[in-house]
Amino acid sequence: MFRQLSIENDNILKKIIILLSLLAFFACEDNKDDDSSLIGTWELSNMGEYANADCTGELDNTGWALAQAFGLTATMTMKAGGKGTYLITVGGTEMESLSFTWDEKTICMMAECSSYKLSGDSFDMSQSAEAYCEDDYGDETNHSTKAACESAGNGWFEASCTKMTFTKE
Repeated sequence: MFRQLSIENDNILKKIIILLSLLAFFACEDNKDDDSSLIGTWELSNMGEYANADCTGELDNTGWALAQAFGLTATMTMKAGGKGTYLITVGGTEMESLSFTWDEKTICMMAECSSYKLSGDSFDMSQSAEAYCEDDYGDETNHSTKAACESAGNGWFEASCTKMTFTKE
């Protein structure tokens, strides 16, 4: 009977050692994300609108120049574990702070995910927007064509693609 208890205890001990080994292995795997070159603070260093909604053609950066003239800054702080904060300030005043998630391929914010391309101390991210109709209060309407939108006295916004470049601080 003592021998049987000893064998059972040995089996339990072996199972515990295996479980602890697996936990240690997965803990080390998780730490690989913590060493990501994305972790840190990134500042928006350039932004522009592509000529075409499919993210091709010339990049028009005139809007970025205007935003900089008004003191607009945007930073993304990537934290370990795939979480982060996006902060927009204008003239030193915080305008908006949003949480987001990220992984080795995408950044997801406000139910929209965009892929990015890391290159040294900067990364590029492009965001597409579908065409839409907006009323005088800035609310999106249900008009699905430019003609219907404008005949209702609203503003039509064409589909677009914006490219943003962030540089590590």
